[in-house]
Amino acid sequence: MNARLRLQPLVVSLALLAGCASSGSLSILPGWTSREDPWEIPGDSYPTQRLYRIKYDGPEGRLGFKLTLYLEGEALFRMQAADSLGRKIWDLSVDENDQALWLDHRHQRYCQSRGASRLGIVPLAYLPLVALPKLLLGRLPAVPAAELRRTRELLSYRDARGQLWNGGLVDGRLEWWTLVEAGEAVTWWRRNGDGGIFADVRGKVNLRWREVIREPLLRPPARLEIPPQYGEGACGAPSPELSSLRSQTSADSSPLQGASPE
Repeated sequence: MNARLRLQPLVVSLALLAGCASSGSLSILPGWTSREDPWEIPGDSYPTQRLYRIKYDGPEGRLGFKLTLYLEGEALFRMQAADSLGRKIWDLSVDENDQALWLDHRHQRYCQSRGASRLGIVPLAYLPLVALPKLLLGRLPAVPAAELRRTRELLSYRDARGQLWNGGLVDGRLEWWTLVEAGEAVTWWRRNGDGGIFADVRGKVNLRWREVIREPLLRPPARLEIPPQYGEGACGAPSPELSSLRSQTSADSSPLQGASPE
């Protein structure tokens, strides 16, 4: 079914929700029972280290890789991607100021950047880098700044950049969200077992992931250093050699283009 048609019931529900509050307000409607706000990472989620199995589907092709997340705080983390044989592909370190250091081990280059829109390995131009752990952990990537409206099952708000976020909850747990522009979802996420599914509709990028290991982070990971033989590269360059990581995907990893979160 066409994604726009499948989103129509959602749009109607959110329109009704929006009618319960005036524009520009921050209002909480009766019935909100969540134990924590769905845009916050619960305090017991860090410090932890987590291993994910990722399936990527995008313009470059289809591939699978492993991703390790070292989460020290809500906005302090490190990620490392490796192929199925354990060979490192890239490392990413992000601090509380959204400053990032990326090491491309395949091409022996590095990039120092601020914000996901300038970092080519992260196909999330709508999100700051500090939001990546929230995405993996099933939280809303941005915090409300205006027009917060929520009920027991739906919420809607605008962030500091004016972007419109909608979300759905079941028993207080976030199950899906969409980022809307001009009345259409440009990105969306939905929970999928022990992981999630993310789609960048305009970029035709889809990610599926599953968390396979989670354990306490007993000590901070070693500081990411730039090897002396690495040269500085353009932050906006495409992901390194995606075709070389092409995975033997099964039937359940078919493309998701055109799907919607419900």
